[in-house]
Amino acid sequence: MEIAKYNRTKWTIWSVLVLAFVIVFFHRYSTAVVAEDLASELNLTGTQLSNLASMYFWAYAAMQIPYGIMIDHIGPRKTISMGMLLAGIGSIIFSFAPNILIAYVGRLLVGVGVAGVFVSILKIQAVWYKREEFPMISGWTSLVGNFGGVLATTPLAFLVLAVGWRYSFVLIGIISLFFYALILIFVKDHPRDIGFPSPNGDAPKSDLPFWHGLLEVIKNKHTWPNFFILFTLMGTITSFSGLWGIPYLMHIYELPRSVASNYVLLLTVGIMVGSVIMGGIAKRIGKIKTVILGGGSIFTIIWFYIIVITGGQPPLWQLPFLYLSLGITAVSFILSFTNVKEVNNPHLSGTATSVANVGGFLGGAILNIFVGFVLDLNWGGELVNGARVYSLVAYRLAFTVFLAMGIIALLATLLQKEA
Repeated sequence: MEIAKYNRTKWTIWSVLVLAFVIVFFHRYSTAVVAEDLASELNLTGTQLSNLASMYFWAYAAMQIPYGIMIDHIGPRKTISMGMLLAGIGSIIFSFAPNILIAYVGRLLVGVGVAGVFVSILKIQAVWYKREEFPMISGWTSLVGNFGGVLATTPLAFLVLAVGWRYSFVLIGIISLFFYALILIFVKDHPRDIGFPSPNGDAPKSDLPFWHGLLEVIKNKHTWPNFFILFTLMGTITSFSGLWGIPYLMHIYELPRSVASNYVLLLTVGIMVGSVIMGGIAKRIGKIKTVILGGGSIFTIIWFYIIVITGGQPPLWQLPFLYLSLGITAVSFILSFTNVKEVNNPHLSGTATSVANVGGFLGGAILNIFVGFVLDLNWGGELVNGARVYSLVAYRLAFTVFLAMGIIALLATLLQKEA
């Protein structure tokens, strides 16, 4: 009976947090669908649009270490609930933005708010689940969370057609506030809150001084390969699917937004499927490094094919297979969170995963800006409904950075310590 209570509680907590993670992904990828609306209504250049999308990533990256420390010291429940409150307010501010400045503020608040969700889930998993369950449950977390990426493609496109982009973001703001309440009601920081010890014997909070724990993680050389794996693989996927994937299809293949969204939806489905596949393979063979190396190699080959072999424009019939494969292979980065946790002090799992997670969102922010800058540099002056239209040459030059990221990811994986 007591074990049943324990299991019921841990799965309830995980369910609430992972559904909040769905909202995180929706916020992350939603600007891709409304990119043309934002560019037209707010009169944005490619660089400004990149900056707007990157506000989320800059805020997310900047808040990872503060959130990691907060999670280790005050617990996930307080940390994540405050975050969802900020995200809800930020989304509503963004929805009513009359100009680019207010839009920046809204997206910044959203990024700050949702930045602590994933590392909170990882901390919860570290103390509520057995160590050997961690890679698999992390895969399921990524699977469910990425459903938010699915919602932010074709479903959001239809919602925008029905009520407009502004009311769409009002709705997501209200849903974020709803999860703020659910977290306060249902989430428990540690099994001992209901009279059980952690299955791994880990303390819920670090007894180390504030800066000592952070410095210990930063000085650990085995932390950094995980940081760069996330910077490259996760950064590429968040930049491509979160902003530039849909405009690319609309400009180069002349697809309507709803159809273009379906292709990016396939990439997100690939991420969801790959999350479970990669976690399952890692659990079976016990070699995280090998799995990431395999996924990163295929990911790099795909970008080489797109950029070099096909000149940036693969045949349309191949795109579903390419996008699905990119998602499946890129999400091997999820295993970096397991590795960084294992190569650091277990009491600092929140801090360690947050330091590594900075890489993914710093990568997304920097790559967004780089791609937007290169596109603007090669813009031919064409406008459609007030939004800039870019050429194949411009996209090919800009997307070359994604191929470079794949190569760097492979080098970083070779330096990873197999824990």
